[in-house]
Amino acid sequence: MSGGKGWKTALQHHRDNSLYHRFPRLLLLQAGERGALVTSETNEPNVILTREGQSYYLHDPEQPRREAELFVLGFNEVKPQAHVIFFGVGLGYHIREFLRKYPNTSFSIVEPDTGLMNIFLQHLNENDWLADEMIEEVMVGGMTGETIGTLHRLIDRVSGILVVPWLPYRSLFAAELKKFNEILYKMVSNKKDKMAINNVYEKKWALNSIHNFPYILHSSDFLQAGSEHIRGKPALVISAGPSLNDEIEHLRHIRENNLAYLFTVGSAVNTLVEHGIYPHGTFSYDPNEHNVNVIQKVIDKRIDSIPLIFGSTVGKHTLDHYPGRLMHIIISQDELSKHVLRTPEGNKPTIINDAPSVAVIALQCLIQMKADPVVLVGQNLAYRDEQYYAEGITHAQGVPASADLPRVQGVHGQQVVTRHSFIKMKIEMEFYISTVKGTEFINTTREGAVIKGTSFQNLEEVVQTRLKGAIDDAWLQTSSNSEYDLMFLRSRIEELQRDEEVFQTIMEQIHHALLGIKHKLSLKQANMLNVSFGQFDDLFASLLGNCFFKVYVLPRHRMLYEFLYSKMGAIQSSRNPLIRGEQILLYFGDFIWKCQQDYMEIKNEIHEFHHSIHT
Repeated sequence: MSGGKGWKTALQHHRDNSLYHRFPRLLLLQAGERGALVTSETNEPNVILTREGQSYYLHDPEQPRREAELFVLGFNEVKPQAHVIFFGVGLGYHIREFLRKYPNTSFSIVEPDTGLMNIFLQHLNENDWLADEMIEEVMVGGMTGETIGTLHRLIDRVSGILVVPWLPYRSLFAAELKKFNEILYKMVSNKKDKMAINNVYEKKWALNSIHNFPYILHSSDFLQAGSEHIRGKPALVISAGPSLNDEIEHLRHIRENNLAYLFTVGSAVNTLVEHGIYPHGTFSYDPNEHNVNVIQKVIDKRIDSIPLIFGSTVGKHTLDHYPGRLMHIIISQDELSKHVLRTPEGNKPTIINDAPSVAVIALQCLIQMKADPVVLVGQNLAYRDEQYYAEGITHAQGVPASADLPRVQGVHGQQVVTRHSFIKMKIEMEFYISTVKGTEFINTTREGAVIKGTSFQNLEEVVQTRLKGAIDDAWLQTSSNSEYDLMFLRSRIEELQRDEEVFQTIMEQIHHALLGIKHKLSLKQANMLNVSFGQFDDLFASLLGNCFFKVYVLPRHRMLYEFLYSKMGAIQSSRNPLIRGEQILLYFGDFIWKCQQDYMEIKNEIHEFHHSIHT
C-alpha cells in the first residue's frame, strides 16, 4: 500500500498528457493528505480515503470493475443530447463503464477533493478515456468563484443535464454535493426562464416588428422628441402594485398642477383612469397579442389625450385602435428596425434593451433622457395583504401568497414576501440604476421591497420637498411623424430583397453539402469527408453573413442557434471525421431544416412588407 504523501504534484507528471493541455490549471493541484492508492487482491487499483481516523474505499475492495458495471446497468436509456456531470471521480471505473455504454455522450467532472483528483491524474494513462474529445469541463475543489463561473458557462452551452454522483461520495461528501446541487438548480432554473421567454417570444418579435413598422414610420421617437424637455425634470414611473391605491390623491395633485411627468407602465393606467387622472403617457411593450387588454379601458372610453409609448416589438394588435397619440421606442429584439432605420444625419435610432417588465423599459428611457429625480410609485415587487395588483386592474387575478415563497428586505426594515419573477425585475432595475451617476432615484412604494440605489420617501414628502416648479408637457400633445431617412430605408429594403435571392441559393447549396456528407458517411469515406467539411464551413459562414437571414430568419431561431453554437467548438475540434460528420448532420441539419421550414411560412408576409415600403 502506498500513501498519498508519496505522490508528487501533478506538475511533475504527465506533462504531455492532452488533458493538461486542455485544462492547464490541473498542473497546479497539490497532493492530498487523506487519500492513498492501493491494489486489490485481483490486482486492480483502488483508493482509500482516511477521514477522522476512519478509512473508506472509493471502489469495491475486491471487484471495482464489476461494481462499476452494475452501477451503470441501473441507468435507463440516456438521451443523446444530455450532458452528464459526474460528481466524484475516484479512479474513474464508473465513468469509463458509463462511456463504454454511451460513447457519444458529452460529460464533465466535478471532484470535490483536490488530493483525490491528484491521485486519479497520476493513475491516468495518456490513452485513457479522459483524453477523449467528449469531455467538456473538469472542476476540482469547493464551489468557489472560478468553479461557479466554469459551471455557469457549461450550463449555457448544454441543452440538458444529468448529475451522476459516485456511490461513496453521496455520504462522504454529502454537504458538498448538496451545495453543488443547489447552485446547479439555480443556474438551470435561470436558463429555463430565459429559454422559456425566448421560446415564447422569438417568433413574435420578428413578425411584430413587421406589423408595427407603419406605426413606427408615422409616430415620433419618444427618446428623440422628449430628451430636451425631460432632461433635469422630475418624472414618476407609476406601476400597478397594491400600494398605488395609497397615492391616488397625491398623483391627482401632481397632475393637476403639472409638478412632474407622470408615466404609467402596464396596467397602472387603468387605475388612474378609473380615478379620472390622465397620465402624461403610458408605456406598453409586451409582445403577446393579448397585450391590448392592458389599455382596453383607454380604447373603450376613447381617451385621446394619453400618448401611448410603445416598444417596437409590442403585441401586434395593441396599436390598431388606440385613440391617442403614438410614440415609439426601438427594442433590442427588433432586428428589422435596427437594420433599416437611420435619421437624415445618418444616426442609428437609440435602442432600449428588452427587459422582464415594462417598468424596466420605462426606467431605461428616463435614464437615457436624464430625468431627475426619477420617482418610483406602486413598484411593490412584493405581496401586500396577499395582493400584488392595485385595485381597478380588470384583467388581472390576485394570487394568494404562500408560505414557500421567497422573502426580501422591505422598505420599512421588515421582510416582505415576493416571488422569483419580482426578484428578477428588482435585479434588473438595480442594475440600470447602478449605471448612472448624479441622478436621484426615489422609491415611494409603501410596504414594498428595497430597490438598491434608491432612497425611500413617502410620496407626500416628495411633493412638498422636491416638486417645486411646473413642467411643460405641450410637446407630448404635438403630433408628428418620425424623422427617418426614407431613401436609406428604401435602399436597405432593396438590399434585403437581393440578399433573399442569395439566401435561397446558399440554403440550396447547404442542402446538397449535407447530402454529400451523409453519402460519404454511409460509405465510411473518412478521408473524403474533410474536403466536404471545408466546403460546408464556408457555406455556413456565408449564411451567417447574409443580411436577409440575419434580419428575418435567425431572430426567430435564437434558442436553436444558441444550442448549435454551444456544440460548434466540440464538433470542429473532433478528430474523428466519421463522428464529426454525424454531429454535423444531427445539429446543423436540424437547424437548417427548421430555418427553411420557417422561411417558407413567413416569406409571403415579408414580400408584402417589402412591397408596402416601395409603394
